[in-house]
Amino acid sequence: MRNNLEVIVAEVKKTAKIWLCYPVMLIFWGIFPLLWVLPFVFQGIALTGGLTSVPFKNLTGTENYIAFVLIGAMVSTYVFSGLWGVGNALREETYWGTLEFIIVSPTSPFTVLMGKTVAEFIYATLLVFMQALLSVFVFGIAITLGKLLPILFILVLLMIGFYGFAIAFAGLTLLIKEAHGLVHTMEWAFFLFSPIRYPVEINPITKVVSTVIPLTYALVAIRAILLLDKSFAQIWRVTLILGAMDVVFLGGGYLIFSWLERKTRRAGTIGMH
Repeated sequence: MRNNLEVIVAEVKKTAKIWLCYPVMLIFWGIFPLLWVLPFVFQGIALTGGLTSVPFKNLTGTENYIAFVLIGAMVSTYVFSGLWGVGNALREETYWGTLEFIIVSPTSPFTVLMGKTVAEFIYATLLVFMQALLSVFVFGIAITLGKLLPILFILVLLMIGFYGFAIAFAGLTLLIKEAHGLVHTMEWAFFLFSPIRYPVEINPITKVVSTVIPLTYALVAIRAILLLDKSFAQIWRVTLILGAMDVVFLGGGYLIFSWLERKTRRAGTIGMH
């Protein structure tokens, strides 16, 4: 356990050094996700003639469309950071020429992935902190300390399960030697089937598919706290669902990654491009 913790800490330090080589990327990803929101805000204004909509309130419980989309942008930052940072992690090691050294070392590749998972969570938290500052001071979203603690708890529940999915995804990239196309496909699937930018209730298909995506429950709970002033006790069912999904996704992710990693070793294609 001690050796594994040392590997995880070393992986976090290594990833931090890579980030510090490109500090402009921190600023870029801290601000750019909010810029994605603006076209949807302008589109909403063009369609409704203002920043409020009665049909939108009937679906979501709030007429604050800007806050709705901004929260979706901030929370999805964790998801997409996990997809790119964890799901693509071992593929990046191939580009750097270090994957073979990891595979033949006494360290389990899963332990290395855990280090990358911790590093990506820290990185995503920095980005979301920057986005939250802009949302509070520019767009006027009220985030109080009483609301912050339950939101953080929900985010942790979301990421535990989602990182299990990303770890399974990392095993898949070992096998098929491709990540970018799959990541982009998953991104657009999340945009379509989870309520990042719009309420999924507007379509029966998106409503049904969204029920198997942890991001849906996290966004519903966080928006209920921030926009509808609901207490943590009022959304306990959502946290139970997220907790159950954590067990399934994390356990399943580990099993799938282990199987795919063994399959790739036996095929002798670890170092292939």
